[in-house]
Amino acid sequence: MFKVKWKYLLPLFFLAVFFYPVHVLEVGTKKSEEILLRRRVSPGDEFQFQYTHSVSKTPVSGRFLITSKRMIKNIETQFFSYGPGLPSTGEGVAIEKGALKAITDAEEMKQFSFFVSPFTNQSLKFRDRRIDFSSLKEGEVVCVEVRQYPIGEYYLYGTE
Repeated sequence: MFKVKWKYLLPLFFLAVFFYPVHVLEVGTKKSEEILLRRRVSPGDEFQFQYTHSVSKTPVSGRFLITSKRMIKNIETQFFSYGPGLPSTGEGVAIEKGALKAITDAEEMKQFSFFVSPFTNQSLKFRDRRIDFSSLKEGEVVCVEVRQYPIGEYYLYGTE
């Protein structure tokens, strides 16, 4: 008859738990390789990216969704005047409380990245955390992506 060897199963159980994969929203810099944010995410979670448009000097806010495929999808952009790169009037653009709101059907992305500029006041808000990128060096590239880590590594190296 088959006998269970608990002294072997227990360590295997803990190893399996230690290596269980978790999905994390990670915000980091490319040049200096600094991690600015690392938080667990689930499909349906959202974050906001805000900046000042470099030409029209008005605030722009984008809302992004974590999809079921653990990708990033832009679902809405809100702005107060037209500028290069912003949608014009038409299908999917509405005026709401003095702001233009574009509901997008954008494709899912593996990552969202941008150059840091002192003139655009870029920031990212996820849950209770807001990151202001103005302290970073001009020209730095910031990447926002959903990554997978073993749960043990995620907790050992910190969540932020």
